[in-house]
Amino acid sequence: MSDYFDDEEQRMLIMRKAFQMFDTQKTGFIETIKISTILNTMGQLFDEGELQDLIDEEDPESTGRVNFDGFANIASNFLQEEEDAEAMQQELKEAFRLYDREGNGYITTRYRDFGEDGGGEAVVDMA
Repeated sequence: MSDYFDDEEQRMLIMRKAFQMFDTQKTGFIETIKISTILNTMGQLFDEGELQDLIDEEDPESTGRVNFDGFANIASNFLQEEEDAEAMQQELKEAFRLYDREGNGYITTRYRDFGEDGGGEAVVDMA
């Protein structure tokens, strides 16, 4: 459980630093048009339409600015997706290890396991 809080604190610290880099006047607000730049700087992938929908939610009056909380709400949607992708990749690797009985970095499966006739083998490499 403490890892979750450490991860959450780390994520908030990263978002705060990113926000502060773009709040050059120290007003506590950033322009919404800069959010995509911040997400790119943080290495986050995002869908422009989804980003705009989230900006519209956090800036309902279309002021063109959000405070840190608004920015964190927007950015956390994309940070969470990456975390899910990383978790899924880890789960897939773990599942792969279960089937890599020899520990050699690949799985051999029979085509008939996939509903095909024949004695050929397919090799799946997860190295």
